[in-house]
Amino acid sequence: MNSSPGYRPLTKVLHWSVVVAFAAQFAVGYALDASESGRGRGRGRGGEPGRGRGRGGDGYEPFGEDALLTVHVLVGALVVVLGVARLLWRRHTELPPWAPTLTAFERRFAHRTEVALYALTFVVPVTGAILLASDDDGLLWVHVTAQVCFLAALACHVGLVLKHQLFDRDRLLRRML
Repeated sequence: MNSSPGYRPLTKVLHWSVVVAFAAQFAVGYALDASESGRGRGRGRGGEPGRGRGRGGDGYEPFGEDALLTVHVLVGALVVVLGVARLLWRRHTELPPWAPTLTAFERRFAHRTEVALYALTFVVPVTGAILLASDDDGLLWVHVTAQVCFLAALACHVGLVLKHQLFDRDRLLRRML
């Protein structure tokens, strides 16, 4: 069993708040993509590229047809605010020691994955804001690539936690619950 101490309550709240915000962001982004408004990745309105992200077509209506986009933008801003709060809190708060059951490789892997997740917490929303502000469909790949990188880093993070929870049975997950 893992006897190392867990994270502080505010660290846990910030961590899980970012998780919920990103889950909401991906859900809204997916709904935006699939909607008939054409404000997603060009699938709506017959799949015409260039109709999307709120500025093309008939203009941006924040509380009309573009309500999903408004929610997407607001949740993206929330992700950035939570990311800044996490970084500030982390800078002024000592982390618990590494779990004793983590190997040296797993510690390096966890650290690199964490750095990637922190960076992508800012890169994903910032590329979305740039995409919205520029109204340039040529930049869509940057935002999508950032999302894919985020999901890959998240899969690595969750995979390591699940390995320890399900196979090693060292209850590593309890540190963040």
